[in-house]
Amino acid sequence: MGRHKIFVIVLMAVFILSSCISAQQARDRRIAREPELFSSFPTEIQEKVHLGRIDLGFTQDMVRLAWGNADRIYSRTTEKGMATIWTYTRTRTLSQTDRMSIPVRLTDSNGKSYIQYRNVWINRDTEEEYAVARVEFTEGVVTAIEQLNQM
Repeated sequence: MGRHKIFVIVLMAVFILSSCISAQQARDRRIAREPELFSSFPTEIQEKVHLGRIDLGFTQDMVRLAWGNADRIYSRTTEKGMATIWTYTRTRTLSQTDRMSIPVRLTDSNGKSYIQYRNVWINRDTEEEYAVARVEFTEGVVTAIEQLNQM
């Protein structure tokens, strides 16, 4: 029984650790899945993509290998024509504590039932998605990069 528990614990630890990959590991996996595409980029761009950096003039494939698939894709009409905006997002948890009154049914010493309102505190967590970066493409090439300043 003891060996079985240890095996299960080790198996769970391996599963947990393997599911938590870094941004660099995810980028390396994307590059490894498309080595011919990555090799077709000039050396300077390969270095930037490998480090997770993008720049004006990059193609959608270069951005996808560097940053991954966008979480949202928008289209925008500009005076130069149609633009495509890739948006990358994160999620944060917002915790709130609210006070509310609830009815409580009580019984007095004579057996008579009545309702009294009591205040209770309720904890609520809500998930909020927010944009951390937007990349604008015109004719398939990056023409603007917008990133959230992390303070």
